[in-house]
Amino acid sequence: MILVALVISTVAFFLCFNLLNKNKALHIISSLFFLVLFLLSTLFITLNFHNHLGMHKVTFEKKSSLVSSVPGKTINALMYQNIGTSGKDQVVLYRANEKQAKPQATGTDKVKNVVVTNAKTPKLVTKTVKYEYKTSMDRFWFAWAQKPTRVKTVNYFYMPKDWMKLTVNQVKALPNIMKELSANSGMTTEQRQQAAQQYVQAAVAKAMQANPKMSASQKQQVIQKATSEYQAKAMSQMMPMVKQALKQVK
Repeated sequence: MILVALVISTVAFFLCFNLLNKNKALHIISSLFFLVLFLLSTLFITLNFHNHLGMHKVTFEKKSSLVSSVPGKTINALMYQNIGTSGKDQVVLYRANEKQAKPQATGTDKVKNVVVTNAKTPKLVTKTVKYEYKTSMDRFWFAWAQKPTRVKTVNYFYMPKDWMKLTVNQVKALPNIMKELSANSGMTTEQRQQAAQQYVQAAVAKAMQANPKMSASQKQQVIQKATSEYQAKAMSQMMPMVKQALKQVK
């Protein structure tokens, strides 16, 4: 509406100043009135654009789930990529769920990424600050002049203690590192598979001893849990060597 007032005052001032010459009093009063209206409209539009007149900052918060940036559940990690040479600006590549095949990247325009370590559960909290109009009256006057604008976005990535923050190059090198460490572990693939089977069988036997009438679905749950436990245990034993090898990757 402020733009409408600007246009009307401009046209009205031109008409009053050039056409109302016969009535001197009306000519002066009307010309001054629309000139003042024009100047005030210009002033308010300028203040709206430069100082966000009629607007205030509003923070919007969104919480999302977070899973490892590396698919396959082999390792829990949050992947990032440096922008420029200073290393201060980073793009984080993350996944919100296991169904997401490729990680998505955070934005770069007015976006800041903060990684919080030692969290209880992994999650992403996004806080977006926007300029919104204070009242419906402010929106009525200035909505055509300036739309609500985003000031900044801050992404808070909460990582549990067992997670790692890895660069894109480190993630690319991870399969070869795991393969090399497995080859140097002193156990063949067959021996590792046999050890995993023995661990699962022992867990199933213990569960059936406690519950002889265990159903097939309950047994399957025990197998899945024991398999995950064994993989986590094996990864925990290998983790110090994995971290050491990753430090060598640039």
